[in-house]
Amino acid sequence: MKIKTTRTRQKLLYALIGSSLFWSAPLISHAAEQTEEPPATIEAPSAEQQEFSLEGVEVISNKIKDSSLDRGYVAKRSSVGTKTDTPLSETAQSISVITREQLDARGVTDLFDALSYTPGISDVTYNRDSRYFSTNIRGFAVSNTTYVDGLNMVDTGWASTNTDQYSFDRIEVLRGPASILYGAATPGGMINQVSKRPTSTELREIQLQIGNGNQFSTAVDMSGPLQKDGKLLYRLTGRTTKEDLYVDNSNSKNYFIAPALTWLPNDNTSFTLLTHFQKDDINGNYDYTRNVYLPGYPLYGFSNKLFIGESNYDKYTRDAKQIGYILEHRFNDTWSVTQTARHLDLSYLFRTADEAALAADGRTLTRTGRYATGDLSTNTIDTHFQANWSTGPVSHVTLLGFDFLHKNIQSRWGKGPLPSLDLISLNYGQAITLPAFSRITDETISQNGLYVQDQIKFGGRWTALAGGRYDRYKNDSLNLKTGLHTRLNQDAFTGRLGLVYDAGNGVMPYVSYNESFEAQSGTSRLGDSFDPTTGRQYELGIQYQPANSNARFTAAIFDLRKQNVLTTDPVDDTFSIQTGEVTSKGLELEANIAAFKGTNLTASYTLLNHKITKDTDPTRIGLRTEGVPRHSASIWLDTTSPTEEKKQGWSFGTGLRYIGSRHNYDNLHKVGGVWLTDALVRYDTGNWRYSLNIHNVFDKHYIIGDFASTNYYNTVDEGRTIQLTATCRW
Repeated sequence: MKIKTTRTRQKLLYALIGSSLFWSAPLISHAAEQTEEPPATIEAPSAEQQEFSLEGVEVISNKIKDSSLDRGYVAKRSSVGTKTDTPLSETAQSISVITREQLDARGVTDLFDALSYTPGISDVTYNRDSRYFSTNIRGFAVSNTTYVDGLNMVDTGWASTNTDQYSFDRIEVLRGPASILYGAATPGGMINQVSKRPTSTELREIQLQIGNGNQFSTAVDMSGPLQKDGKLLYRLTGRTTKEDLYVDNSNSKNYFIAPALTWLPNDNTSFTLLTHFQKDDINGNYDYTRNVYLPGYPLYGFSNKLFIGESNYDKYTRDAKQIGYILEHRFNDTWSVTQTARHLDLSYLFRTADEAALAADGRTLTRTGRYATGDLSTNTIDTHFQANWSTGPVSHVTLLGFDFLHKNIQSRWGKGPLPSLDLISLNYGQAITLPAFSRITDETISQNGLYVQDQIKFGGRWTALAGGRYDRYKNDSLNLKTGLHTRLNQDAFTGRLGLVYDAGNGVMPYVSYNESFEAQSGTSRLGDSFDPTTGRQYELGIQYQPANSNARFTAAIFDLRKQNVLTTDPVDDTFSIQTGEVTSKGLELEANIAAFKGTNLTASYTLLNHKITKDTDPTRIGLRTEGVPRHSASIWLDTTSPTEEKKQGWSFGTGLRYIGSRHNYDNLHKVGGVWLTDALVRYDTGNWRYSLNIHNVFDKHYIIGDFASTNYYNTVDEGRTIQLTATCRW
């Protein structure tokens, strides 16, 4: 029966693709007016985005026609907030774009570091895990869920992708609810990573990198046309890296390769095939961070570098294979279609030894072993039709779209005793019997969404945005050990409204309202299924892009609330009811300036009041949310690189970050704030660039996860990291 259901859904997926490719869209009589003459043909997609134009109407997709329009330090356009290529200044919601140039200048190698200078982001709630990514946006958790090219990666626990950052051209952070375009999502926002894509011009790059912790990596990035007529383009990106992790006998090896092809059969069509193959092999302890043991913890008094597992047992391996495409087609002067699809297969194996208890002799540690394997398969597809049209003095960019998500994960989990470890003699190499699987599950999740959106320009200075979406969400889980079958069917409607005013001289104030939802499993005391949790946000902001300069400044205040949160049932505390609410109110400031008197600048500040506002337990009302700082700030400065004519010289950079004080779960313990410093020294000569990046220059130690009151330990930062990178471009 299961096989029949899977095939049916695959057929539905293929039907959606086929119907989108050949469906003939109706015409609208008036094309949107343009103030400048657009080019007559599609040009090769040379960066994150491409646009193509027709006389009288500009039909835009999620790529940019000319890479020079939105490359460099400061991004001015993005499709993440509207799914249409829209100037950031005309989008009524907070968006940050971390460009490739910013990532390279700061020596970024993982998503944690990529977002460390972005307002509203906090990653000091748990620990930096080499297996997956977790952070907060506006105080709400974003765990294991990121987007690539606008599609949800559908990660689940250990079955997460954690794609190498070298494969991306930019990272976009949309803050606030985003369900109208992306379906089920945390109310805090979403993180979208844009893949490197084939370019119409030759690109050749090789890179070597070394760093502390015996880090060594090599990378290659090649792109250009495969034919003289420019109709077939390629890109090949790959990287291999290895490094030691903090705990003894622990290391990580990672490999990825991402071939891509773009086909431009005619002036109206672009088809890009994207593939990505990645293998991660982590041996020993998987944490980048370290533990501080406190009295009451079994290992208190021993080194936190001590490896308590077994080299032939403790490991995490992952194989991820992706294939997808981006299709863009222009039907006529009004209608165009963009379809993005991806298939992912991922398998993982996870084994780890945990400390159980320390014997009275003070040296014999009993251990418990965890063992998990899993296989994940996902299909995601998004299709949206765009119409550029006008009714008299009012112009419209209308979006009609639907998306489909299907995920199946088969997971196995077990736990059992391991041989004891003598902490003095360290008698590693003992025979290990793998724990038996106590839980085997087969879970299928599907989500179907239908959405409509209209961007309306009127009065010469006003841009309005209105949209709505309807989702159906299903979760079907079967425990193969017990036979327990759990089904969850939920639906949700979300909407958005926004208004932007062009006040002149690059000043664009805006106001917006956005909604989100997340599926909620479980039942109440009466046996009723829970409703989805919901998010709603009011935001007031202003954007400033001064004329004749490459700079962007933003400021926003917001009131964001997550509702239908589970709280303890006052009648029976073994059940929950949906009466809780968590509120996030704050201020965010951001500045990005490029090449101002030879200096680039990125700066941000966040003031966040994140607390519980409704709960059946009156003692919890008013408590601040665990691990969310009230104040955070950052500034990064670097001098511009030598000119193309000179091609030789020094440049420097420095960054300062502040992570404010945070509370633990019950607000009985407060962790102090910390200032961190980063630095860059760079030298260019000919085709070569040599960069020295130091993160946390002064090796400041600070608490990331506060577990002192419950588990008698804290997780702290990974300390200073040093990277030397040599890059050759020709």
